[in-house]
Amino acid sequence: MRFVGNFGPAGLPSALVLTIDNLGEARALERGTQPSNEPVGNDPSVTAALPWLLDELGARSLSATFFVEAINTELYPDALKEMAARGHEIGLHGWRHEEWTSLSATEEREILTRAVDAFAALSLNAPGFRPPGGELNPRTPALLREAGLRWCSPAGVKAGVRHGLAYVPFGWDFVDAYHLMDSFGALRSSRGDPERALDPGDLADRWEEELADLANTGSLRTLVLHPFLMLDERWAGGVSRLFAFMAELARERRTWVVTGGAFADWLIRKGTALTS
Repeated sequence: MRFVGNFGPAGLPSALVLTIDNLGEARALERGTQPSNEPVGNDPSVTAALPWLLDELGARSLSATFFVEAINTELYPDALKEMAARGHEIGLHGWRHEEWTSLSATEEREILTRAVDAFAALSLNAPGFRPPGGELNPRTPALLREAGLRWCSPAGVKAGVRHGLAYVPFGWDFVDAYHLMDSFGALRSSRGDPERALDPGDLADRWEEELADLANTGSLRTLVLHPFLMLDERWAGGVSRLFAFMAELARERRTWVVTGGAFADWLIRKGTALTS
């Protein structure tokens, strides 16, 4: 069944799920690239980029899902509480951004349980999960349900509800890091895109055009942004411009700009899969 022109409670023409990935030093700690002489708990992605990002979202009346590594409950508890206080949703993104497909079943279960408990200790609910690296293991959906989660956001699957779990997927073409970081060059090349990273202004221009097309074609997209990339003033300017355009699309009722959890809840109420 197609939902073109019928997204969300208001039946809007298209939908854009707004998500933010990663926080602080979690990934560097996992990969062993955090300098030993630099204390944790003062990363500029949290102290500089995040306050700016929250203000930009607030100025546009936009709400997002922040997929956060759970170690940040220890490193930046006040930042997580501020996200929630401003009306944003928090989702799980591992403990320290572990490469999810490399984990055993025991490791997966332990990380999910530890993460859920860590957020609960701050009185924060985190009902969704995005696997670091984008890929789920075959056993992951069952472990997510066991941990009490109701939705997930992996790469490249079909949106819908399967076996009691809502899927709100993302595509690499709507991930800022995919286009802007040199380290994604091999992935870009393997997918038929230019290996060279895009200029931030060019990416903002491209995405603004694609968001306009989204509103005209009745499609679903999930946008994935990263706070640490917003430390580049050029990309921060592009993000600000994109937020303004999203807010315009929402005001004009052309696009349902929504958190992942709200979209997942809508899918669950529909009880069927999207075909577009």
